[in-house]
Amino acid sequence: MNFSEIPFAKDSCPCGYFPEKECTQYFNISYWFDEKEFLKDEKTFPIKQYYGYLKRNGFCRYSAMFYKYDCKNCKQCTGIRVPVNKFKPSKNQRAAWNKNPDIEVTLVKDSEKFVSEERALLFREYDAYHNANQAGFTKKTIEEALDAIREMNSGYPGVWNLEYRLNGRLIGVGIVDYTESSDGKIDALCSNYFYYEVSPEILKRSIGVFSVLKELELCKEMEIPYYYLGLYLPECHKMNYKNNYEPNEILIENTWLSSDYDFPKPGNDYGDICFITDEIELPVLLGAYRDGIFPWFNEDEGEPVLWQSPDPRFVIPVEKLHIPKTLKKFLKKSPYTYTIDKCFEEVITQCSLMRRPDQNGTWIGPKMIEAYTNLHQSGYAHSIEAWHGDKLVGGFYGELFGSLFCGESMFTIEDNSSSSAFVWFAQKFKECGGQLIDCQVYTDNMARYGAIEIPRSEYLKKIKQLQKIRLKKELKD
Repeated sequence: MNFSEIPFAKDSCPCGYFPEKECTQYFNISYWFDEKEFLKDEKTFPIKQYYGYLKRNGFCRYSAMFYKYDCKNCKQCTGIRVPVNKFKPSKNQRAAWNKNPDIEVTLVKDSEKFVSEERALLFREYDAYHNANQAGFTKKTIEEALDAIREMNSGYPGVWNLEYRLNGRLIGVGIVDYTESSDGKIDALCSNYFYYEVSPEILKRSIGVFSVLKELELCKEMEIPYYYLGLYLPECHKMNYKNNYEPNEILIENTWLSSDYDFPKPGNDYGDICFITDEIELPVLLGAYRDGIFPWFNEDEGEPVLWQSPDPRFVIPVEKLHIPKTLKKFLKKSPYTYTIDKCFEEVITQCSLMRRPDQNGTWIGPKMIEAYTNLHQSGYAHSIEAWHGDKLVGGFYGELFGSLFCGESMFTIEDNSSSSAFVWFAQKFKECGGQLIDCQVYTDNMARYGAIEIPRSEYLKKIKQLQKIRLKKELKD
C-alpha cells in the first residue's frame, strides 16, 4: 500500500505554543481507515506501519488523530528522535537516574489496565498542578479524569503504559506508542504523555528525566532502533528540553539531521574554508552552525558558497561584556524602543544594503537572505530591532543555539541605533542565562564590547557544551 496517497484534512487555528500566531494543521483520523476506499486489497489496514510512516514524516498522535503542523511563515514544530544505540546520557541525566533506584517500573501491555480510579486520582492532581493558573480552569472530577486518560490511550492499537511505583504507591504513568516496519517488527517507540505525582518528594527526583531514560532503556532491551520525543520547538522553553537527549536527529525539510554529524574540517590547502557548495540548504546550514561553521562568500561576484571556520575566533564572554561610557549615558535617555523578531526579513534586507569601507559589494545576497529567513522560520535565527517611533532605524540578526548566540550583521540608519540595540540584547541575553556571543572574526566595533580572540579548537570545544545549556527563560521584548 502506498501510504503517501492517503489524503489529509486541513485546518487552521490559534497556535497552542505561540498565541499570537495562527497554525495550519494537517491530520487524519484512525477510524477513517475502516472505510473501503483505504483498504483496497488489504484485509486489515496496517495502521502500525502507517503510523511509522507518519512518524518518519514528523507526525504526532492524540487519541485517534494523527497530526502535523505545517505553517506558512513558521517552521518551528518539527520531529525529534534519538537513535537508541548511539544515545549517551549527560551528567545531569545520569544524576537523575541515580536519584531513583528505589522506583519500580512495570511495562503494561493490557489495555484494560490503562484506565483506573488510581490513575485518575494521579492524573487529576497532575492536571491541576500544571493548569490551575489558566483562565477559567476548574479541577477535573474523577469521571472527567477517567475520560481524559481513556481518550489518550484510545484510537490506536499500538499503545503501552509504563507504571512507576514507589513502595507500592503509584507515582507516574508513561503512555507510549510503538510502530512497526513492513515485516511486522517494532521499529520505533514514541513518547506520548507522562503524568506523575506532584508532591515535593517526587518533584525533587527529576522524575520526568528519569521516565525518558527508562523509555530509552526499554528501547535498548527490545532492540527498538528509534525513540521519538514528539514535537521539538527550539524557541519554546517547555519543548526545547528534548534537544538535551543526544545524539539526536531533528527533521528539517524532510531530512533527519543528526546532532553528531561530522562536517569536513578546515584543511591546510584552503585555510579556514571547510567545504564548498552551490546552494545553502537548510539542513546543511543548521548542521554547520552546530559544528562552528558558517557560509561566508561574495555572492555579487559569483562565488560559490564557502563554508568557513575561522582561526582564531572572535567572541564575547557575556560575563565580561563591556559597555562604553558614552553608550551607557546614551542608553539612559535612548529615544529608541527595542524588539526581538518583529521584522526579520526587513532587518536582513537592510543589512544587505549596508556598504562598508573594507568591503566591495555585499556578502548578503538573495541566497543568504532566503537561507536565513528559512532558518528564522525554523526558530534558530533572530532579529533585534531598534525603532524610533514606528520607523525601523537599526538592528542586527544572528542565531541562537542553547546559551550561544552567533551574531551576523548590523545596519544603522540613525546614530547609536544598532549599537544600543546590541547592548540591550546582550544584557537581556545575559539575564536569561546566555554565556557566549560569537562575532566570528575581528572587528574594531565588537572589540569595544569586550570581544577577544580565542583559538578555533577552544571555540569548538566551548560551543559543544554551550549548545546543550538551555536559557533559564525565553528571550522576549
